[in-house]
Amino acid sequence: MFLGILGLLMIIVIVWALIQSKTNPVPIFVIVPIIAAVIAGFGPTEIFKFISSGVGKTWSTAVLFIFSIVYFALMSDVGLFDPMVNWLANKAGNNIMLVTMATAAIAVIAHLDGALASTLLITVPAMLPIYKKLHIRPVVLLCIIGAAMSIMNLVPWGGPVARVGVVLNADVNELWKQLIPLQGVGLVILFGFAAYMGIVEKRRGAGLNPTGKAAELSESMDDSDMPKDSKELEAMKRPKLLWFNALLTLAVILTLCFTKIPLYGAFMIGLAIALIVNFSGAKAQAKAIKMHADTALTMPMILLASGVFLGVLSGTKMMEAMATLMINLVPTAIGGHLQDVFGILGVPIGMLLGTDSYFFGLLPLAIGVGQNFGVSPHNMAMAMLISKNYGVLVTPHAATTFLACGLAGVEIKEMLTFCAPRLWVMSLISLACGALLGLFTI
Repeated sequence: MFLGILGLLMIIVIVWALIQSKTNPVPIFVIVPIIAAVIAGFGPTEIFKFISSGVGKTWSTAVLFIFSIVYFALMSDVGLFDPMVNWLANKAGNNIMLVTMATAAIAVIAHLDGALASTLLITVPAMLPIYKKLHIRPVVLLCIIGAAMSIMNLVPWGGPVARVGVVLNADVNELWKQLIPLQGVGLVILFGFAAYMGIVEKRRGAGLNPTGKAAELSESMDDSDMPKDSKELEAMKRPKLLWFNALLTLAVILTLCFTKIPLYGAFMIGLAIALIVNFSGAKAQAKAIKMHADTALTMPMILLASGVFLGVLSGTKMMEAMATLMINLVPTAIGGHLQDVFGILGVPIGMLLGTDSYFFGLLPLAIGVGQNFGVSPHNMAMAMLISKNYGVLVTPHAATTFLACGLAGVEIKEMLTFCAPRLWVMSLISLACGALLGLFTI
């Protein structure tokens, strides 16, 4: 009980501090969990074991971010995305809906492999220059990608369905066959949502010649990490190497999707080749890297610091205690509708617990309690699966959340306050569709 309450308080403090933006996320993720672990009665030796374990889970994503952000920034510098950006911007003109719906389509295709990181690494660098040129808020880009991930992540090779299959001891392909109609409906809802976001941005004044609020976008919309000197910018372009850089980027993406090479390994190799081919001499290569060093180092530090939080949360058993606490707080009167309760609260609970703890910690407990009230394991699992998926990109202690923020140049505060409510509404719509399709009974 005590550990559960302490864990919830720790998460609430961290989320509040992140939203307030009064300090950098690094000290938040380091200091708050250590204080919580001390209050829980753990000594220095145990705490450092927790930290070591947690950081061990995030270091690969941190390395991935270092090399991926520099790679895509370099490709932008040499002009790889310029033809596509100019073409789509000219075609779109003031039709912002075309851009937002194209974002949804690219994210859907990119997420066919079920990997969150690769979807972000493919979609954000491709679309962000277009969003900037048309003065569309980058957070809108992330929100649409988050919605697309939520629908496509129901494939059998996606993490959530596989986890549910383990808990239910069921065949994941059979689970997926039941979910296919929902995915079809979800895609229709997704493109409707993308179109709606385009209408919202158009009303804000987005377009090649912005007006209204779109003309007053913050500096985060500008290429602040790029050289200010137009001559220097032009000198970075490599139009003669356009096809080489395009093929190299395609090769990196295909490596991400179809090989077992670690994601960071693909970008390491890709960046090394890109530097050698596009820039002659150590000085020019060093300059190209230094231009993006700030972003490339800041986010990995946050990711590694979040490992402290994850390690403490898991090592102290706070995670299991929180899941038990949530179950115990459910009133007996609504026991027969427990699947509905957890379905409705899937996004906020998932944001608190994270994916593994949600499916391997909370779900088995919820199934056990639900059976006492006549709720079948299948009903409980489906409701919790459908709703939780929409929180996949807005979990404040997940590495992919910070990867998304870093790639798009969006603060975590803006990410949580803008995306989370909208994705929660999307989860409720998807949940209702799931009930109508007979995936679970209300």
